[in-house]
Amino acid sequence: MIFFKPIVFASLFLFGVSFSIFAQSSIPPEYRGAWENQARGVLYGNEISTNFRNHGEHSRWGDFPWGFWPDGGSKHIDGMGFIIAGRVPGERAKWEAYFGEGATDTTLTPVIINYKEFGKRISPYNGNLWAWTPLNGFHNPNRLDPTTLTPNPIPATSTDKSSWPTFWPDRLDQTDSGWEGVWNGYRGKGIVNGAQETFYVMDDLSDYEYLFGLETDGPHSELGVYYPIPSDSTIGGLGIQTEVRTFQFADQIAKDMLFTHYRTTNVSEKDLKEVWTAQIVDVGLGNEENDDDIELIEEENLIILKDDDGLGISTYGQSYDLGVVGILLLEHSLDESNGIDDDNDGIIDESKFNDPGEYLVGKSAIDTYLNQNYNMERFNQLHIDLDEFPAYRNERWWTGDEDMDWIAYDDLNKNGVQDSDEPLQDDVGRDGLGPTDENYPGPDEGEADGIPTKGEPNFGELDMLESENRDISFFDVDTRPFFESGNNLRDDTWLFNQIYENQLSNRFIVPGPQNDEPFVIFGTGPIELKVNSSMYFITALVFAATEEELFVKVEQAKAIYESDYGQSMFLTNSEEDGPQVVPTEISLSQNYPNPFNPTTNIEFSLSRSGAVTLEVLDITGRKVQTLISDQNYNAGIHSVQFDAGSLSSGIYIYRLEVAGQVFTRKLTLIK
Repeated sequence: MIFFKPIVFASLFLFGVSFSIFAQSSIPPEYRGAWENQARGVLYGNEISTNFRNHGEHSRWGDFPWGFWPDGGSKHIDGMGFIIAGRVPGERAKWEAYFGEGATDTTLTPVIINYKEFGKRISPYNGNLWAWTPLNGFHNPNRLDPTTLTPNPIPATSTDKSSWPTFWPDRLDQTDSGWEGVWNGYRGKGIVNGAQETFYVMDDLSDYEYLFGLETDGPHSELGVYYPIPSDSTIGGLGIQTEVRTFQFADQIAKDMLFTHYRTTNVSEKDLKEVWTAQIVDVGLGNEENDDDIELIEEENLIILKDDDGLGISTYGQSYDLGVVGILLLEHSLDESNGIDDDNDGIIDESKFNDPGEYLVGKSAIDTYLNQNYNMERFNQLHIDLDEFPAYRNERWWTGDEDMDWIAYDDLNKNGVQDSDEPLQDDVGRDGLGPTDENYPGPDEGEADGIPTKGEPNFGELDMLESENRDISFFDVDTRPFFESGNNLRDDTWLFNQIYENQLSNRFIVPGPQNDEPFVIFGTGPIELKVNSSMYFITALVFAATEEELFVKVEQAKAIYESDYGQSMFLTNSEEDGPQVVPTEISLSQNYPNPFNPTTNIEFSLSRSGAVTLEVLDITGRKVQTLISDQNYNAGIHSVQFDAGSLSSGIYIYRLEVAGQVFTRKLTLIK
C-alpha cells in the first residue's frame, strides 16, 4: 500500500483506506496515474539490455535497445506488456433513458493494458488515455540528461541517483519519513537487490470506459456502467494499482536473467470476484521473423521462444547465432484462506500478507502445530529435515513465518535470552537494516522486538516461499498481425475472450508453433482480489545459447528466486527423494541454495566409511576455508553448512577428497 504526504490539513491517505477529514473515501487526483508521468529507461544491469516504460511495458520494438542479448548483441523480443482483466457487474437498469426501457444489468469485462500503439486506448470523446498510467512521485520529472543537459526523465533506477524523487511516497509511514536521498529498495532502505533494480507504480484509475457522464453525456459504453469507488464518480477502471520492480544480477550464473515483480493491489471499494493476470509477448528473434517458434512447457511454467535455424540476419546481411529465450512464471498468488494446499508443498494457506501469527516455544509445541495444520507427509517428502529449518532449530517459531526461516537471533545456548555474543539475525525492523549493516540509521519500527515485521528478511513479502502459487492457466498463441490488427488489443471484449476462451484446463491440445511473427498471451486466473488485498505475478526472462543450456538456467533461476535472491535457505529437495539408503557410490551434490547469502548447504554421499576433507577455494585455486579436515565419516548422505559471511561476492569452488578420489563443484555467493 502507498502512503502520501498530507495535502489537506492533516490528511494522510492509504490507498483504499482513508484517514482524513474528507467525508468520503477517495483518492486525490494528485495521487492517481497520469500520462504526463510517463518515462522511459534502459535495463542494463547484466548481459540483457532492453528498454522499459513505467506503464508495464518493456522490450518495445524500435525503441533502442529492445530485448538485446548478449549485451550489445541481437534482438530477441519485439514487445512485452502487462495485463489485468476482470469480470464485474455492470449497471444498466437505472439508466433506462440511455439503455432503453426494461434494460437489465450486465456483466462487464474490463481489461487494463498499455502496449505500443496497438494496445493504447484513447477516449473517443476527448483524447484521454484509458489505460495503465504511472503515478507521480516515483521518479524525478526534472532530471537532465548528463551529456546533453536537456530534460530526460527516466523511471527510478538504483544505478542513477538523478532519477530518484525527492522523497518516496510509499515510505512516508517509516521512521525516517520518505527515505529522502536513498534508494527505495525492495529489501529496505538503501539496499539494492542485484546489480540494478528499478521501481515504479501505475494504476488504472484513468480508464473511463465504463463511467457515466464524465467525458460525454450518458454512458461511455453501451455495455454498462461500473464505479470501482461509488463515492467518487471520477475514478474508473477496476480500481487497481500495480508496483513494478525489476532485478538484474551481474553474477556469472544470473547474468542472462531479468526478474520482474508485479504487485497488484485492489484500491477500490469493491471486492473483485474474478481477476486474471497476463503478459503479452511479441517474439522478434533476429531480423527474419518467419521462422520463429513458441513452445509451452506446462510442467515447468515455461514458454520458450526459438528460431528454426537458430540464426539471425543482421542489417548488413551477416548471420549470427540467436540462442533461445525462456519466459518463466515463478509466482502468482492464490486464495490464501481456502484451506487447500493449492501448490502442493505441504503448507496450507501460506501468505505473503499475513500477520506474525502464534508464537510457539519448544519443538514439542511446534510439532503439535505442524501436525494439526500442515500436510506433513507432503512437507517431509519435499523439504529438508525439520532440524535444518532455522526457527525449528532455534525452538522459537512465529507461525506466520510459514517456512520457518525467520529468527530474531540465533539462540546458541538455548536459554531464551539474546546474549552479547548472539547478534540480531532477521529482527532488524521495517527498513531492513540492522546494527551490522552499512548506513545503519538506528533502531526503527519492529527492530529487536522479537516479532516478525513487514520489511524484515525471511518474512512475508521478502520470503519467496511464503505464497501459494498457480501454474500458467491460459495460453493463446497466434501471429502478431492477428493480434495487432484493427482494434483487437484496444477492445476489452475481444481481448477478454482471448484470455477466457484459452484456459488450458478446457483444452486437450496446446497450440503448436506459429512461424509467422508469433505473439502470445499467457497468465493465470481467475482469483478473487478483495478490497485492500494484494497479489504477485513474478516472471523471469532467461536467455541461453541452446535449449539444453536454457533448461539448466531455468532451474538456476528458480533456485535464485526460491532462495529469496540468495538471502535465505533454499528448502526444496528432489521430489523423488524417498527413504534414505546407503549410496552406491561417492558423490558431491550441488550446494543449495545456489546462489546464496551468506550460508549454504553442501551435501555429499559415501558408499563406505572413510576419511573426508572438504575445502572451499577461490576461483584462482587459493584455499579460503576448510569445512572438514581428514575426519572419518560413515557411509550415508551427509550435509555441511558453509558460512561465507567473511567472503566477497563471487564464484568459489568446493572440493571433496575421500578414499583417494577428488570431486569439485562451483558455488556462487551474492551479497
